[in-house]
Amino acid sequence: MWQRFLHFFHRPAEDHSLLTEFEDSLMLIVDPEQLTSNLLSKLNELAAVEKALVYLAGRSESSQVFSLVDKADQAASGPPSLAANGIIIQWFRANREILVFEENEEVADYLHPELQPFLELGINLAFPLISMDRLIGIVFVALRQGPLDGIQLANLQVLSRQASLAFENALLFKERLRQNERMFRAEQLAMMGQFAAGIAHELRNPLTAIRSTIQYLESDFQEGTDPRKLAHDILDEVDRLNNIVGNLLSLAQPAESNPQELDVHQEIVRCVNFIEAKAKSQKVTLETDFEEDLPKLMFDPAELRQVLLNVMMNGLQAMPNGGTLLVGTSFLAAGSHDCPPDGRILIRIEDEGAGIPAGLRQKVLEPFFTTKTGGTGLGLAICNSIVKRYNGEIWIDEANGGGTRVRISLPRS
Repeated sequence: MWQRFLHFFHRPAEDHSLLTEFEDSLMLIVDPEQLTSNLLSKLNELAAVEKALVYLAGRSESSQVFSLVDKADQAASGPPSLAANGIIIQWFRANREILVFEENEEVADYLHPELQPFLELGINLAFPLISMDRLIGIVFVALRQGPLDGIQLANLQVLSRQASLAFENALLFKERLRQNERMFRAEQLAMMGQFAAGIAHELRNPLTAIRSTIQYLESDFQEGTDPRKLAHDILDEVDRLNNIVGNLLSLAQPAESNPQELDVHQEIVRCVNFIEAKAKSQKVTLETDFEEDLPKLMFDPAELRQVLLNVMMNGLQAMPNGGTLLVGTSFLAAGSHDCPPDGRILIRIEDEGAGIPAGLRQKVLEPFFTTKTGGTGLGLAICNSIVKRYNGEIWIDEANGGGTRVRISLPRS
């Protein structure tokens, strides 16, 4: 096998120099995407590489999902996906060696169901990234010419070990950054919550007095007169302020929850029915896409409806001239990204509005940040706070064809 590989790595002295340079550069890079670009650059210098795909895994061995590092992808659009517990992953976990498909036909035949999409891209070898006895990634390579000889394969093994250590460090660094960001956000929210609670308590009593006084005075004004209309407008504004005060208190001091085992689909249908009249008035079509046999959810029904209605109403507001609002569900089995062993329930709500700029999508979950004129920036912040109390997460991205997609991930009952 070794003698049949030619022309992949060349100029041994220069190869050693490139590998040393690559190893030195690893100390300066902690971003996985930059590391991937660097790895592929060195592959291209050491060999005639037509394309390469780098897949990295999550940190948890029990819930690894191998995702393509997009910015380093040199392949055509629509690259293959890797099943978290598929036969390719299982083979590399067990064998942990460079796999040249033409030289290992029996293995290639065994892997064929999952390997075929890679073969169609011209991929002819793959090697694992192993760190701390854990498979953290796989690199698929398509060569422009020739197979490798023994020296060239040895160089590739060195490159693989160097890259494995670098990616492990980068993933650890990225995880530490996320932890620090979560701690910082938690401290920010705690301080903001205390501040908001103080303001809310100071405002509530004066607002109650103002409302009572205006209600008393309103009865002295004749229906249809300007003073009566003015009094009515003042009451509306007082109610709006009271609603803001209530939201501030909800953010700062969440009400005591009463979790119950819920049928998610029943709760979604209740919310869809609630907004149906408003949707019709805006010529918005309401659609559902439910996964069958979805597990139950342990959640306070009032809080779940609060979250769902807030997101749905945002979707309606984004489509004043009509469109489609889709509410769907699915179940993420163990093996999906950051998924616990018993899986997660995923609720997605998609609209056909103008969408939210990429740089602002996660910011709308922060208190007092809003993209809507006249908005308070509290609705989604409260939803996010509720979901996090149940160990869930909210993501916001672009829906297919534009618009906004909100995904809510929650642990099953």
